[in-house]
Amino acid sequence: MIPVFETALVEDGRIRLRGRHLSRLAASGGSPEQVAELDRLLTEVCAQPEQPFVVRIDVSDAGLVVMTRPLRSTSPVALPIKRIYDPGVELRHIKIADRSWVDVVEAEFGGDEVLLVSEDDLVGETTRASIIVRLANGNLVVPRLAGILQGVTRSWALDETGAAEADVHLADLYAAQGAAVLTAGRGVIPIASVDGQAIARDAIFDELQTVWRALP
Repeated sequence: MIPVFETALVEDGRIRLRGRHLSRLAASGGSPEQVAELDRLLTEVCAQPEQPFVVRIDVSDAGLVVMTRPLRSTSPVALPIKRIYDPGVELRHIKIADRSWVDVVEAEFGGDEVLLVSEDDLVGETTRASIIVRLANGNLVVPRLAGILQGVTRSWALDETGAAEADVHLADLYAAQGAAVLTAGRGVIPIASVDGQAIARDAIFDELQTVWRALP
């Protein structure tokens, strides 16, 4: 299989949306044995006394490797843009372990999270997360699953809110009532600005973060 990985916040002895992480590994080519081992390792990390932290578990034919890191900030994010999003790259649908391209992109912006946009202003995802947008007309949308990761928090947010998948362009984002990133390590974090332009803040994403934080 292509080496992949799963990341999640470990907090209060739990991992939110754990079943979705296991299902995504299976959908990414993980064998039943690898899925069972991931499940076992998640139980093991949840028993560690020093929490919270973010766990990353790499999965390959050579085995599973566990790494941990401190939490990232949950403050609203200011996103620079990089025009390298290609909706035709199907390999981006899985969480490939080799993320060296992310390091290269973020290094251009001092290590900050970056919004990936196509040459014709089509919005994809960030280097770390999916996004959700309340358009100017009030509709909730997430960018179509084309050349972007099948995010665990993204799939949950679709189910929770009834948001639609749609093409989202930069003009839609600038005119939006609000927008947020969706990530297993932070939850639902408002987007404060994109390429220096302020984005309105919608209370629905603060409410969605409260719901996410309460997940078992």
